[in-house]
Amino acid sequence: MGFLGVGKTTAILNLLKQKPATENWAVLVNEFGEIGMDGAIFSAHGITVKEIPGGCLCCAVGLPFQVAVNRLLSEIKPDRLLIEPTGLGHPKRTIDMLTENYFQETIDLRAAICLVDPRKLKDSRYTTHESFIDQIALADVAVANKTDLADIASIQLFDNLIENSKPAKTVSAQTTQGHLNIDWLNLPRNPDRKPTYPEAHSKGIQSNQEDYQSVSHIFAEQTLFDYKKLGALLPKLKVERIKGLFSTNKGWFIFNMADGKSTTTPIAPALKNKVELIGKSLDQKMLIKQFDRCLVKK
Repeated sequence: MGFLGVGKTTAILNLLKQKPATENWAVLVNEFGEIGMDGAIFSAHGITVKEIPGGCLCCAVGLPFQVAVNRLLSEIKPDRLLIEPTGLGHPKRTIDMLTENYFQETIDLRAAICLVDPRKLKDSRYTTHESFIDQIALADVAVANKTDLADIASIQLFDNLIENSKPAKTVSAQTTQGHLNIDWLNLPRNPDRKPTYPEAHSKGIQSNQEDYQSVSHIFAEQTLFDYKKLGALLPKLKVERIKGLFSTNKGWFIFNMADGKSTTTPIAPALKNKVELIGKSLDQKMLIKQFDRCLVKK
């Protein structure tokens, strides 16, 4: 788990590279937007994935969540199931669901791993956010990611935060590019960790303080984008997060933008061009017009 743009998907991909050849793994991805994006990223790497789009996992932790987990367990029969909640999700209800009732007999829940971008610890929009606070509080393993982009003061804030955590973290570490130690996946979960905001999202309604919204859009068939124009557009958009699957004049690519910086990953041709943007006070029509200006002229 971890807040928007911290590098969760990259971290899971790096863990999958360390997967023992004799084991079968699957991934359950929850996305804030109405259309799934991360599934295409994992599928491009040959990973079995199930998506739950349309809201944070803690609010969809009822029947859709149970059905998705059950299908993965019955159809794939994985040795390990990795779950990636949306960055806006509160982890308590998800952990409760996985450790109670039916799943208590079928799943051995291990350590919860939380990635933190140390630079965000200087920003009150993050440090006062209920989900941000409790993702860290409920983590057994806390990892400062993107440390190559953080200054000494930011990393010190992370160290201070972890040092003051009660109970103590099982592991605290620093990394770049989402590189995690596969051995952390086998660490036990500490059931004594408690959230600061135990009622957050308890009724499936996100608190007003978040005010984040998603713009999800599927483009018309046969749409072709200009690769260079897309690359120039994304960092200019005033949003927190962008993930897009685009057919361009250089081939099919996944465009991924966080902190004003975008990366691209080539993929096999897909059925649809689609994009998801997360931010505050988003103007959907204006944003989609910006993408339309990146089309290849026929």
